[in-house]
Amino acid sequence: MKVLVATDGSERSMKAVRRGLELAVTEGSDITLIAVAPSLSALVMDVDELPVSVQEALDFEAVNAIDKAKAVFDEKGVKVVTLLARGKVPANAILEVADEGRFDLILMGSTGKTGIERYLLGTTASKVVANASCSVAVIR
Repeated sequence: MKVLVATDGSERSMKAVRRGLELAVTEGSDITLIAVAPSLSALVMDVDELPVSVQEALDFEAVNAIDKAKAVFDEKGVKVVTLLARGKVPANAILEVADEGRFDLILMGSTGKTGIERYLLGTTASKVVANASCSVAVIR
């Protein structure tokens, strides 16, 4: 089974990562970890004036999320593929990768970080559940 695990580094998403590890170990599932860095060009009208340091910070945060998730697999010596995506809407990026990669299952946390980010990531989970062409498991 091909499983796409979406992570943002939050505790809920790390629970999804650990569930992905279980599937890899017990069922031999092929796991791909994905983190999505929001693209500021979608939020800024004049791309030439894009605040690069902010975009770099968003990219850095996504890379850290992938590294944190990958470490869980590395600790057990389990092979995993990692993917860093960038997009206007994180849910759309996850859905696109799931479709193109013909994944059987998407695992993701129910909510992510705190404050407005928690709301947005909860919205991401809802959108993925509503629009995925494969099964989705939302981990609480």
